[in-house]
Amino acid sequence: MTVSDQALFAKMEQELNLAKAASSEQDKQLHLHGLAVLIDVMRGQESPSVKPAILSSSMEYQAMTGELPIVKPATLDGGKIETEDGSNGDSLLDF
Repeated sequence: MTVSDQALFAKMEQELNLAKAASSEQDKQLHLHGLAVLIDVMRGQESPSVKPAILSSSMEYQAMTGELPIVKPATLDGGKIETEDGSNGDSLLDF
C-alpha cells in the first residue's frame, strides 16, 4: 500500500499540533514519538527504537533452535520419597 507524501505531511502536522497542545509531558512525548515515526517512514528507514534482540548465550540460542537435546525430568515410578521428618504421603495434602 502506497501512502502519498501529502498524506504523511498532513499527519505530521497533526501530530505536531497535538504535541504543542498537549496538557502533560507524557502526551507531548507520545505525539513527538509519533512524529518521529512518520519522519522515519518518509525517509524509508526502520525506526531506531526497534533493535534486534541479543541472545544471552549460545546455549540459549541452541535451545531455541532445537540444536540442544531436550532433557526430560526423571520419573519416580510411583515410589515415595522418604524425608527426615516423614512429611511425604500419598496425597499432596499429607504433611
